Amino acid sequence: MTKKQMKQVIFMGVGCVILLIAGIIYSLLFNDARWVKNMDMSNYVFSIKDIPMLIVGALIAIYVLYVTVIFFKNAFSKNFKDKNYSRTVSSYWGLCGIFGFLGFSGFWTYFEYGKIYPFVFFIFFGFFFEGKLSHTLEDELFLENKRKAEINAYKVGFKLLFIVIWLMAIGMFSRNVEWCAIFMLISVSLIYALVIFLSNYLLYRYEKGE
Repeated sequence: MTKKQMKQVIFMGVGCVILLIAGIIYSLLFNDARWVKNMDMSNYVFSIKDIPMLIVGALIAIYVLYVTVIFFKNAFSKNFKDKNYSRTVSSYWGLCGIFGFLGFSGFWTYFEYGKIYPFVFFIFFGFFFEGKLSHTLEDELFLENKRKAEINAYKVGFKLLFIVIWLMAIGMFSRNVEWCAIFMLISVSLIYALVIFLSNYLLYRYEKGE
């Protein structure tokens, strides 16, 4: 993990802790400690006061997914980064995107065992374009294209995340907290995959001038 990535992880982690503490205090003072103390989910009814804790939970989930993907990418790349070159990755690395289809197994595990974690596999859809620019010279034009590609990808991701949060705020799946959790996990996983995919795809397009 690079120093820049380490700083981002620490900064985001501290931010999540601060938001979690603020959310807990808010829930204890103004929301009867809902989502802090044990709750009977079978009788759960959505309340607009639950939104802060739900947003905090979504942000923590995004942070965990971010750290997981960063660790996964660094652990399995052959060369993290040579001087003035992008990291070296096998051209077959993009085939990991196939594992994204394992995310659909989450519906089966949920109905059979009540487990929803397989939905996280949707993140793998983002790796289809990995390796396209392996070991590419990082000149000024490359770095500029990389920044532009990441900014455009993040814009799309944040817009979609806003839509998801807005749907939750108006009470989507409010009568069934389990379906609410499933919807959030699927949405966050797919959005994260899309951001990864667009970052690589747009960079490839900018570099090749297509």
